[in-house]
Amino acid sequence: MTDHINRTDVRERLRRLDEEYDIEYQEEAEVSVDPATFPEEVELARSGYLGSSYVWVVRTPSQTVPLSESMAAVEEKRPRVLMILGRGGHAWGIPGGGRETGETFEEGARREVCEETNIECKLTDCFGTRYEYRSAPGHDEVLHMLRVVFTGEYAGGNIAIQPGELNGAAWFAHRPSQVHPLARPVAAVWFEE
Repeated sequence: MTDHINRTDVRERLRRLDEEYDIEYQEEAEVSVDPATFPEEVELARSGYLGSSYVWVVRTPSQTVPLSESMAAVEEKRPRVLMILGRGGHAWGIPGGGRETGETFEEGARREVCEETNIECKLTDCFGTRYEYRSAPGHDEVLHMLRVVFTGEYAGGNIAIQPGELNGAAWFAHRPSQVHPLARPVAAVWFEE
């Protein structure tokens, strides 16, 4: 018999997000996990881990720090979005990460953005969700996980990356050539192609 771990909790949180936000993008995905690492994921899920959340943080030209006197005057005309480059990765993604016990997805998203990039943000909406059914060959468990992407506004701070997690972070006015799969749906809507 299959053990569905966190199904009720994840569905309840997804229902709350559906009621609270006008979600533009929703996806469901079956994810096959390496059987060797799956027991660690099962243990984490049984301890209350339900998923992760991220923020598409936008900074307007008026929020840009003025250039120093030695820099040529350049008028910034386009809003920019904060993107990160993970360790070992080559695709630019969205700052965020795992929700901790007792946090809402919103609280986790804001905390993770600040921890990873030193940028404060204000959430404005929920862009989308990805409901994952995670399983592994030879195991009877199915883990229910939720990935949530919020949109947000820059509220302060200067980029200072968390070295143990990131290789970089930057403000982008144009879509980078490599975009992480989780960021692709919101990038397709936000960046002018």
